[in-house]
Amino acid sequence: MSYPEKPIRIILPFGPPGFSSRVGFALQPFMAEYLGEEIYFEHITGGFGGSNGPTAAAAADSDGYTLFMGTIGNMALLPTILPDYAIDPLEDLTQIIKLADTPNILVAHPSLGINCLEELKAAASAKPGTLKYHGINARSIHMLEFKSLIEETGIDLIEIPPNSGSEGAIAAILSGDIDLTITTGPRLLNDVNAGNVVALAAICPSRVVVYSDVPTMMELGLKTTGSGSWMSLSAPSGVSDEIVEMVFQAAKKASEQPSVHAELAKQAMVINASASPQEARAFIEQETERLNQASTKAGLI
Repeated sequence: MSYPEKPIRIILPFGPPGFSSRVGFALQPFMAEYLGEEIYFEHITGGFGGSNGPTAAAAADSDGYTLFMGTIGNMALLPTILPDYAIDPLEDLTQIIKLADTPNILVAHPSLGINCLEELKAAASAKPGTLKYHGINARSIHMLEFKSLIEETGIDLIEIPPNSGSEGAIAAILSGDIDLTITTGPRLLNDVNAGNVVALAAICPSRVVVYSDVPTMMELGLKTTGSGSWMSLSAPSGVSDEIVEMVFQAAKKASEQPSVHAELAKQAMVINASASPQEARAFIEQETERLNQASTKAGLI
């Protein structure tokens, strides 16, 4: 097989410095070296929950020259809770590899004077219906995490309508317009380190190095807030098995580089690659079902 014979495009659904962008940029040179061809990125942003990116990927030719780096939201959450979502990732995309994880971090404005989840619960109990939160958008994984937290703990918070996605939430909490938000660990790291926000809990299976002093929700006894965010690499439906295997091997080799692990670890990301394309698909199937059940319980559906 002569693939690849020209540059390969990888579509990113969010602009830098998002989770998918950071992972993609770290893997790019090693994947290009393995495949012997240039790899370039195209940011196709916008659409509800970043749906323009996967829509464009699904519509591309199935020749292996368009790939897509998707996230938990546009690959597994939104397709289950929005009847009119643009695509079905399990039908319209070919899964290649699940690549990386990152924690989602619950943070508070420093003016609240709280430093942990128990103090948040106490503050909300003392002044019910006054603490304001922002969940990025109405159907984001972060909104689901807030709704699950509220449902499990009974904590009384006020939802502020989301505006401008993650950037809007971060701007709002830095200005003090809201009290709480949840977003991915890489986006919050500098502000947590600077003391601009206070990290209360991490949503992930186990602690990551740069948030080592932040307890996970599971450590705190909460079971329904999920396991954070992840990202995967896929291609349009119909790509040949030979191309899928070549791209899988390129991504797998790239993900095994010590420099990639070290660079991503500094940004609160962890390589957690699937062992095969089949395992990647099975993982996304499981996540789709898990998120459907969680969304039903939390009232997002």
